[in-house]
Amino acid sequence: MNDFEYLEPATVAEACAMLKRYGGEARPYAGGAYLSIVMKQGLIRPKALVNIKKIQELKGIRFDPSEGFVIGALATHRELETSQLIREKLPILCAVEREVANIRVRNVGTVGGNLASGEPLTDLAQVFLALDARVAISGPSGDRTIPLEELFVDLYQTSLGEEEILTRVIVPPPPPATGIEYIRFSSSSVVDKPCVGVAVRISLNADRKTCGTVRIALGCVAPRPMRAQGAEALLTGHPLSPQLVEQAAAAAAEECSPISDLRGSERFKRGIVRVLVRRAMAVAYDRASHASTLRLRSGQAGSA
Repeated sequence: MNDFEYLEPATVAEACAMLKRYGGEARPYAGGAYLSIVMKQGLIRPKALVNIKKIQELKGIRFDPSEGFVIGALATHRELETSQLIREKLPILCAVEREVANIRVRNVGTVGGNLASGEPLTDLAQVFLALDARVAISGPSGDRTIPLEELFVDLYQTSLGEEEILTRVIVPPPPPATGIEYIRFSSSSVVDKPCVGVAVRISLNADRKTCGTVRIALGCVAPRPMRAQGAEALLTGHPLSPQLVEQAAAAAAEECSPISDLRGSERFKRGIVRVLVRRAMAVAYDRASHASTLRLRSGQAGSA
């Protein structure tokens, strides 16, 4: 690992100014779960690390009636997993976080770092996509907020500028009669990165029968976490039937673009997508049909 300058700003504005000063050759540092690995491998050789861990405005988990759930970028996976607020109001996130890596990683890895790395083999991004999350971003030119799906560009590439910092994740309150399910499949062990991860959210219309808003988010089967929008469109405005579920699951499997690797072949992964979407869809629809508020958990498809 090469030598680098270590900087410790007190505010987001100061951190962005430091990143600008180095013109793309500095990196923000928080938990280091991703950055420390790629630096040791020589894939990234920054001239400076900007340690943002002490910036108070990046911390905390709260609920704002106008915005929804506001999760600071420095919130660790463990904090999200054990948050009483999240457990009471959005327990799907607690359940998903219990499946992320291992307790050592969850204690240091941050939510913001996980998303800002552009990591394609992940769990959290799919659930945030299904919940229509947005991310707030700060830079020398000002602040902006974008839908989470606009953050991801390609493998380990995001739309963050070199001088920008992801500051928080905003999850709007789900409407009544909403159900969500997340299922991951790991081809080796339960603590490995997932081979496929599928999140499905269904919000029913007032009749409690037809699908209103549908989100099908897929992870690990494309260069970035993605939504299967064609499959979503098949369900919108219709009650779920076995035939429609099969059509949507097949459509989702066609929309993704997995690659063959150590976790499985392209054909294998498409098959897993189809199975998991079908399972998650049925569970999400059932939960939406029987609940006036979001009551969620996640599923573990198992490992081979």
